[in-house]
Amino acid sequence: MSQIASIAVRQTLISTTIVLCAVLGFAVVAIGTTAASMRADLLRTIDTDIVGLADVMAGGGITDLRLRIDDRLALAPSGGPAALYRLTDQVGTRLAGNLGPIPPLDAARSAVGEASTPEGLALLRATRLRGGLVLVVGRSLAPLTALIAHLEWILALSALATLAAALTVGLFAAGRLGTRVARLNDAFDRFDAGDFAARAAPRRGGDELAQLGQHVDAHLDRIEQLFRAQRQISDDIAHELRTPLVHLDTRLLDALERNHDPAVAASLDRARADVRSVVSLFDALLDIAMTESAGGGMTAGTRIDLSDVASDLAELYAPSAEEAGIDFVRRIAPGVEMRGEAMQITRLIANLLDNAFKYSPSGSRVRLTVATGPRLVVEDNGPGVALADREAIFERFRRSTATGNGHGLGLALVRVIAVRHGLTARVEDAAPGARFIVEPV
Repeated sequence: MSQIASIAVRQTLISTTIVLCAVLGFAVVAIGTTAASMRADLLRTIDTDIVGLADVMAGGGITDLRLRIDDRLALAPSGGPAALYRLTDQVGTRLAGNLGPIPPLDAARSAVGEASTPEGLALLRATRLRGGLVLVVGRSLAPLTALIAHLEWILALSALATLAAALTVGLFAAGRLGTRVARLNDAFDRFDAGDFAARAAPRRGGDELAQLGQHVDAHLDRIEQLFRAQRQISDDIAHELRTPLVHLDTRLLDALERNHDPAVAASLDRARADVRSVVSLFDALLDIAMTESAGGGMTAGTRIDLSDVASDLAELYAPSAEEAGIDFVRRIAPGVEMRGEAMQITRLIANLLDNAFKYSPSGSRVRLTVATGPRLVVEDNGPGVALADREAIFERFRRSTATGNGHGLGLALVRVIAVRHGLTARVEDAAPGARFIVEPV
């Protein structure tokens, strides 16, 4: 599954986005509040300065005012915002101050504005004094601009650090959550593949996933019990009925030997064929039961030479293939080994070959391939298996809709043996025909 498709990862990304938006929102508010507060402080400083200079004008006239402006320019501190002054007469001639031409400000209303100066952008207030004089007092905004830029850098770094921390913690938590969910899915996958011992085995704890894991294991236990009970019933029936049927076949044979009527003999032959078919069905059920009862999960077995097993079996099938007019091709790589039970692997290959020969007409071809992996392939060019049947034919009593022959247990046994050896069995289109593949999961 794609990481982005994971619910935990998506939630982590959403949460991180929300945190990042919150940090950026806080940064915008903090910077805006700081800038507004500092501008208000500068404006109060300007107003205080204007009040003081207006008092000087009232007490000493224009001469004292010009002297006081020059004194303030000479004593201006170097660390704070630069002080700016401009005193003009009725016609706009500058009488004092360090401020050059500025955009018009309504002095009659003590208007406030901003203007570009040699010291940078400045905050100004213009005031009309008696005698038609206009006094403009201002402070440079350069320190405020520098402080805001510094704050932006600090908050940007804080946002990146918060983002990295949120992503790291979130993805770590998402990874742990994904691992726990994957354990549940893996239990279901293995159980579906036939490993009835598969369980989620949730860790101890009281969170929702731990409780879900406990419910999953409880339900898998119940399903396993139901499966085993159902199979036990069918296996018991097969075991109990097989012996009477064998006895019945013996009696039919005895009756056939004593009979001299051809019509009765033909009827007895058909009856024996039906009995042998049912006995074959029961034998297949018992084989599956014995294989499954040998262990709930994957078998350990011993080291076997798959190439030798397949070669010996192919030698047994070669005369029958020649007699049926089937081209039996064997491509068996030497020295292919695996861990398992030789008898069960032999039965698996035999069932696949029986299935291939059964549906291959005279003049067709059956190919047996063994390669490293191990990989076992049995291919024919018979009628093939419809796409809708390619999984169903490995279930008990399920047959391909294209043929409908047999009991539908041979391939079920193939799947059971494959699962017990850690292998998977599947069928694909051979165009024409069917290709059965057994290989590691």
